[in-house]
Amino acid sequence: MKKTIIIILFLASTLLFAQVITPIANIQDSISVYNGQDVTIEGVITIGAGISNNNQLNAFIQDNSGKGIMLFDYDITSAYETDLIRGNILQVSGEVDEYNGVTEIKDFSYTIISSGNPDPVATILDMGTNLDIYEGTLVQVTGTIYEMYYAGGGTNLNIEDEDENQLTVRVWDSTGIDLDEYAEGYVLEARGAGGMYQNNFQILAGYDDHLSEGEFVNYPYGDISERIPGQSVNITFTYPLEFDNVILNWKTHSNIDFNLLEMTPTEINESIYETDVPSQSAGTIVDFYIVATDTNGVEFIFPEEYPDIPAYFYIYEVTSHIAILNIPAKAFNPYAGETFPIEFASQKDDKAILRIYNAEGKLMRTLVNTIISNSTGITHYDWNGRDKENKLLPLGLYICFLEVIDTANGNKKIAKAPIVIGAPLK
Repeated sequence: MKKTIIIILFLASTLLFAQVITPIANIQDSISVYNGQDVTIEGVITIGAGISNNNQLNAFIQDNSGKGIMLFDYDITSAYETDLIRGNILQVSGEVDEYNGVTEIKDFSYTIISSGNPDPVATILDMGTNLDIYEGTLVQVTGTIYEMYYAGGGTNLNIEDEDENQLTVRVWDSTGIDLDEYAEGYVLEARGAGGMYQNNFQILAGYDDHLSEGEFVNYPYGDISERIPGQSVNITFTYPLEFDNVILNWKTHSNIDFNLLEMTPTEINESIYETDVPSQSAGTIVDFYIVATDTNGVEFIFPEEYPDIPAYFYIYEVTSHIAILNIPAKAFNPYAGETFPIEFASQKDDKAILRIYNAEGKLMRTLVNTIISNSTGITHYDWNGRDKENKLLPLGLYICFLEVIDTANGNKKIAKAPIVIGAPLK
């Protein structure tokens, strides 16, 4: 009789233990209920410790409910680095918390159940729907890179689908992902954990296999000749309509206004138009769009959705040790939420340090201290007009100072340009 009672008690305790495993989907779908509550979850690590952040623990775990959640701690311990790795199944007990739109488990303990498990199947996203519900979950998306730039310890790959829905794929430096082969105009298939930044959904890629590069689709209406610094570039255009005139509008990122060039029929084929865009130096990006007027006086713009989508472009790559700054000649007003676009360039693997000084030569902020990893040599940074203490700087003249160092021999090159903080002239 005693043995029977002991067995019954053991089974009851086992059932009770099983019942305390909370599906992550329940937490994510009802955060108002679970916020502040202690829970136990069980799932596989999709992004491990020190991958998406090497200062704090931002690891991600996902269970069979199809949803994931972040495991958070202020420090990354050696145990986290050993145990919280991709493919480990863990049972985790801790407190549910919501902070700035991010649901997380904090103050947790864990037990490793098994290792070497595959990733869960990523949820394929429709970028036109509400994506916030996938925060913490392994997701997948495909789109064309329309903007790629470095900011605050990582690179933003901003992509757009065929319906013009836009999304950011965030790649932190701590991931070690090689981005050399990625560029604006390429189709990107990206996987990663859903994240939130300033209440906007983004994808946090963690590993090389989270990103794959597709076809270059920047300009579909003709050809762009080879880009050699100091030589003009020939652009052709063709479309199944008869046009009275075709105008190519072009500018560099250092210019505000577009220049106009007439495109004329080629000698070989009158339905193919062409023009030569003036030569530029290395480290220059040229944007262009085309306005064509048919025989009935109807205008057509290519790309058709311009200016709601970016213009076409081509790049003069940097292949030598040189300091290049491309800065538009305009004032900007950070007090109105504006940012200022800065392009800097040198050859791949050079170290680049970008600083802001005031007119008296006092250092206000170091914006970038990094190794140039882009194969084009060109990096984009949006400055928000704040100093190293994150305070908005007063109106006035500032100097943007670029120093690039050849890591092979220590040679240095510099470039500098003025930036004005103030209300732009009307």
